[in-house]
Amino acid sequence: MNIDLIQSLAHIRIILVRTSHPGNVGQVARAMANMGLQELYITSPRFADMTAQPDAIALASGATDVLENAVIVDDLAAALQGVNCAYAFSARTRDLAPPLRSSGEAAAEVMGLFKSAAEADLAPPKVAFVFGAERSGLVNDEVMMCQRLCQIEANPLYNSLNLAQAVQVMTYSLRQAALHDSLENVRATPTNNVLLDAADLGKLDGMLAHWQDMLIELDMIDVTTPTDTMARLRALFARTQLSNNEVNFLRGVSAAVLKRKKTSG
Repeated sequence: MNIDLIQSLAHIRIILVRTSHPGNVGQVARAMANMGLQELYITSPRFADMTAQPDAIALASGATDVLENAVIVDDLAAALQGVNCAYAFSARTRDLAPPLRSSGEAAAEVMGLFKSAAEADLAPPKVAFVFGAERSGLVNDEVMMCQRLCQIEANPLYNSLNLAQAVQVMTYSLRQAALHDSLENVRATPTNNVLLDAADLGKLDGMLAHWQDMLIELDMIDVTTPTDTMARLRALFARTQLSNNEVNFLRGVSAAVLKRKKTSG
């Protein structure tokens, strides 16, 4: 089956979190356009009109369509709406982190996911790559909102790529995987099939909010410090790759428990 994986690049979203420099946004847009990606989301940027800043436009070097169509949202949860699988970029390993992939492994996995969808005659999934702020990167809670942790295999003695460089490496890896792995190296695997059925991350986030309410009501977590327990639950669900039906079921469980608790209380 001859599948044109280049077309799948249109279903990949680049998300920039708390970006502070307009020039970096312009350079990211240029990197994306060079590799055939178009969908850019920016969460809580330093400037509300980040994509219209002169430095952003100048350093985009003509990739104005990416800037003009960029979506600015309040937080990562909003940027992940509609996304089935997200990769968080970080040079640091984390406790309770999702499974780790190199940029090359991530690119191959994503192309395998698109190929699995095409072979099953399903709509292509939405995949996101999430990049943190220039100085601080992603915080732990943001990493835990993704199903994969992704790292670029740079020189361990000097692992310091700037934001646009990291995006360029990842988008190049994706394009190369689409160009060269279309027929032989990309295979449908059980992992691809699980990811293909993965729930929209926005729905998963909503379900976790319901579970937090339930656990607080049951006195299983401290209302003032629920973060650690919820981070562990998020890590668990990220590993299991819940489907939409499973998310709906678990949300129903929490709703039933809360209803019974209020009735009996």
